[in-house]
Amino acid sequence: MDPDRRISARLPTNRSGKILCGAFAWDCVIRDLSLQGAKVQMLASAAPPTKAQLVDLVAGQAHDVMVAWQKEREVGMRITRTYDLRGLSPAAAGTAKRIWQAFRADAPTG
Repeated sequence: MDPDRRISARLPTNRSGKILCGAFAWDCVIRDLSLQGAKVQMLASAAPPTKAQLVDLVAGQAHDVMVAWQKEREVGMRITRTYDLRGLSPAAAGTAKRIWQAFRADAPTG
């Protein structure tokens, strides 16, 4: 068994997410998350690009990511930068913020 080489522990999650690259967006489920990385499950059989942006629709965050590994529909990603979408966001997170806002508008209340 290989030892866990992660710097920080990953917390299990089951959050809705999107992977963005240019004009393309793929649905995913964020299975676990840490400050340095994430494991996602792609909902389609498409392979994500090497560099992309992962949008955590529940937490209101976008992460610039690089694919570290892929096994079928599971993808390990290294986080290189994080943006908080709940306030002012830089232009680099503009598309992510619009998608997050649309997700919130469609979310049931109560």
